[in-house]
Amino acid sequence: MKKIQTIGLVAPSGTLRNLNEINQKIAILEKNFKVKKFYDENASCGFLADADEARVRYFESAFQDSEVDLVLSIRGGYGAIRIVDKINYDLIKDKFYAGSSDATILLCALNKKTNVKTFHSLMMTNGFIENLDRNIEIIENNIFNLSLTPIKKGVASGMLWGGNLSSLVSMFSGEQYLPNEDIILFLEDLAEPSYKIDKMIYEIYRNAPLKEKIKGIIFGDFYLEENEIMPILKEYSELFNVPTWYTLDITHKENNVTLPFGKFIEL
Repeated sequence: MKKIQTIGLVAPSGTLRNLNEINQKIAILEKNFKVKKFYDENASCGFLADADEARVRYFESAFQDSEVDLVLSIRGGYGAIRIVDKINYDLIKDKFYAGSSDATILLCALNKKTNVKTFHSLMMTNGFIENLDRNIEIIENNIFNLSLTPIKKGVASGMLWGGNLSSLVSMFSGEQYLPNEDIILFLEDLAEPSYKIDKMIYEIYRNAPLKEKIKGIIFGDFYLEENEIMPILKEYSELFNVPTWYTLDITHKENNVTLPFGKFIEL
């Protein structure tokens, strides 16, 4: 795999908060890599990092830059759903892309429409720098190691596909970014009450084209007490009737394990 020398930072989703902290982390990153910024830190667009057209332009530019090896989202929030249909995927060159949370939408789109090597990963604001060596090693070598607890035992194989639950469900109005292959679905979410988690997982269950491709499920961290979340996960493991696992290694927290989104695995 190609070694990463230059990292392009993008802000395709929510507004950039705590710019001083972000720039401090960029300074750390610059000790080992060349860093290029593809965003306007002075832009003001409410809860968005910039206007839709600007975020599309910066995102495309990062992938077109011949120096950039890894395109990394700075943070999630909200906004990717507003630009995912506006990106010209013919302009996207083969690189690494890493992000999570709201960037789940972009992971799905890039995996479906391009040859970009996509990774469900921490970002600049929630731990990528703090786990820099580990994250770079996983991305460069396309490896990972999850600690999994079985909920419904069995053997499953498929493409690793999923991410933030609420972001995935927001894409269901169109099927052009859903996978063609069988998948191992992985899910996580942040600060959602149990009834909303239930509602959103049920939306996946109701989505017939997606459901038929799910051969296994990895439930990640939902920031709920185990006695609150486990009954929901056990119910859906039986409803989907596929091998199911649980892990706290897929999360918004710093212990999140970077995953090669789109990689074929067997569990």
